[in-house]
Amino acid sequence: MKERKETQSSLLKSRPIFKRHLYISSALFAAIILIITFTLFRLSTSSLRDRVDAELTAMAESLALLIREQIQNVNARLGEPGAQNAFQRTTEVESFLESLMAQQEEILYVLVQDLKGEILFKAIRRGMELEQNQFSRILISTRNSRPPRVEVTSLGNPNLVYLDLIEPILLDGQPELIVHFGVDSRMLENRFSGLRASLLRRILIGSAVVVAMLTLALLYVHWLLKRAQLVEAEAHMADRLAYVGTLAGGLAHEIRNPLSAINLNLQMIEEELGGEGAEGAELAALLKGTKQEIKRLDRLAANFLVYAKPLELERKTFDVGQLVDEIILLMQRECENSGIRLEREGNSDAVKVEGDPDLLKQAILNLVVNAQDALMSNPKGPRIIQLAAGKEGDRAFVRVRDNGPGISAEDSRGLFKLFYSGKRGGTGLGLPIAQRIVESHGGRIAWRNHPEGGAEFAIWYNR
Repeated sequence: MKERKETQSSLLKSRPIFKRHLYISSALFAAIILIITFTLFRLSTSSLRDRVDAELTAMAESLALLIREQIQNVNARLGEPGAQNAFQRTTEVESFLESLMAQQEEILYVLVQDLKGEILFKAIRRGMELEQNQFSRILISTRNSRPPRVEVTSLGNPNLVYLDLIEPILLDGQPELIVHFGVDSRMLENRFSGLRASLLRRILIGSAVVVAMLTLALLYVHWLLKRAQLVEAEAHMADRLAYVGTLAGGLAHEIRNPLSAINLNLQMIEEELGGEGAEGAELAALLKGTKQEIKRLDRLAANFLVYAKPLELERKTFDVGQLVDEIILLMQRECENSGIRLEREGNSDAVKVEGDPDLLKQAILNLVVNAQDALMSNPKGPRIIQLAAGKEGDRAFVRVRDNGPGISAEDSRGLFKLFYSGKRGGTGLGLPIAQRIVESHGGRIAWRNHPEGGAEFAIWYNR
């Protein structure tokens, strides 16, 4: 019901503390996730650097072991180094070095030197011949400190910086040779970038999953808060209605009893006057108007009592088409006295629904009474009210249509508002009561101005 929804909305808006706390919590969670993601990325990047360095060291150590084994095998096969086998020894070892370099595409050169600094064996990747001019500087710069790696700028390509990895070779348990591996830093950086991109993608996917789960949780909490506030608002509204209903019951009782006594006294006075003469006729007209106002006040008190008190549904299965027939039979005589033709539209197929037939009958009667009042403004032409009942899919409907003037744009804005009435003397409770009854059954009331003239109200009800 519109009035109830507006009241609930005002109650919800008066409690912004829940939303404020929810938004603050969401912002804090988002900030924490961003900080954790950034920290993980920084730590993981540092770990990747260490991993690449460890892989380089492991590669250099394993290659140094292979070179040592090859040199030992050649020495065992050719005997002690001498002038007669120096060329063959150099050829076999350098051929092995070239095969190792072919298997490791990031290696640019391999140098084997003795402890005196003399280069014994070497293998250089094609296109790196100019780098031989750097070998003496490399050997001299590393003679004393023997660092594990040195950064060297390429002579052939100044934009290229490669690493010179240094590993000792032990022969007979004593360090006798030193091997240098020139590694292309661009390939290492590409490998590092690929690992970092893969890691970043995994972290982002994990963070996205966490954010999605957190968002769902926050949405669920937000929904729970709204439901809790709505339940609280409904409970508050129910308490208010119960209190108003109690007051309305007492007020209606206190008003209707004197009204009944006043109406009875007026009727006795009217009988005593008899309506003879001009003065009697005038008094009779005044008495009639007074009785009508008393009747209107009595109806207003009764309707307000119906609206204010909580609805207690006595549900049972009934035929809504038969209910419409009963309403036509009940209102037929009254409509005829007002010059209105009350008709049943369509067939009388059974439309079974579950609900409170008495309350639904009252809702339909309110729509019929409104249609009657609308038709009274038609001075000429036929006055027709058509009632129809049927079903569409899983929904049942009851339609009340008249051929009156329809609903104006001004009246449409106040439709279903409490105590709003477009006709003189109206209580403004008929449509709100009908809407409240229908919505308590899980249905709704729709209206429109019919293209052929008049207004049409339809009750839609889930069976």
